[in-house]
Order: sequence, then structure tokens, then C-alpha cells
Amino acid sequence: MELIAVLLIILFAVIFMKLLALSLHVGIALLTLPLKLLAVALSGVVVGLVLIPLGLVAGLAGLIVLPVALAGPLIPVVLVLGGLWLLFRSN
Repeated sequence: MELIAVLLIILFAVIFMKLLALSLHVGIALLTLPLKLLAVALSGVVVGLVLIPLGLVAGLAGLIVLPVALAGPLIPVVLVLGGLWLLFRSN
């Protein structure tokens, strides 16, 4: 009989601890909810005011640099032709 009583006490203690943990988990989640909402709002502001203009500036810079990047492989050919032109011009 004492064994059943001890097992029931342990069972009730485990159930009580589980309910206490659940209530604390819900309480902490409710306490951090305003901070999560603030983080979402701040990230939206940062994306809207910082990252989108930086992306536009980077895209514009890429369009400006694109002809130079495409002409880059032609630099050795231009240098060789320029050297040949200088050689033939001096004679």
C-alpha cells in the first residue's frame, strides 16, 4: 500500500512539474513576444532604408563597370597591336 502511495506521489509530482514547465514556457514566450515584434519591425526598416538603396547603387555601379569588365580580355590584344603600330610607325 505504501508503494502505491509513493508511486502516486511521484506521478503527481511529475505531472505538477510538467504543468509548471508548460506554464513557464508559455509565460516566457508571452514576455518575449514584444521583443520579437520589435525585431521584425527593425529588420523591415533596415531592409527598406539600407539594403534596398545599397542594392540599387551596386546595380548601377555594375552597369557602369560592365563595359570595362567586358573589354578586359581584349587588353592584351590592344597592347600587342599598339606595340606593333609603334614599331611600324617608327620605320
